[in-house]
Amino acid sequence: MSDQPINYDAVLADLENRKAQLEAAIAGIRLVMGQPGSAPSGPGGGGGGYSGGAPAHDAFIGMSIPDAAKKHLTAVRKKQSTQELMSALEAGGLPPSKYSTIYAVLSRRENKVGDIINMKGDWALQEWYPNYRKKTSASEEHDGKDTEEPEKKTATA
Repeated sequence: MSDQPINYDAVLADLENRKAQLEAAIAGIRLVMGQPGSAPSGPGGGGGGYSGGAPAHDAFIGMSIPDAAKKHLTAVRKKQSTQELMSALEAGGLPPSKYSTIYAVLSRRENKVGDIINMKGDWALQEWYPNYRKKTSASEEHDGKDTEEPEKKTATA
């Protein structure tokens, strides 16, 4: 054995480098297997990942409610109730919001953008259900019968 002191900074740096390589390899294997949580963390590099299906404490920092909800739904790959989304968004670093706020924001996103949809109380990504069509107002459900043009009368002179 050597009498030289151990350079713990170098050892720690080496271990952290190996850890990053292993995590990247694990994420790659999960991606190939199609497991949830396989997506790499977004830009910024500061965490933002998932561990055991739960978002990291900083996964949604700086994101809007719809963007964070979309990121969460993408990661868990299953429909979520408004309450489940509320809990996940808060766990991921967004400030607490009321149920009605989350629901209203996501409903607006559904109507304006359409990438997030509500299916009988659960939120999902539209790309998962490409044939799903939301029922709208009662007048539109009647196939436009209320807006049909009356028959044209021909004038005879």
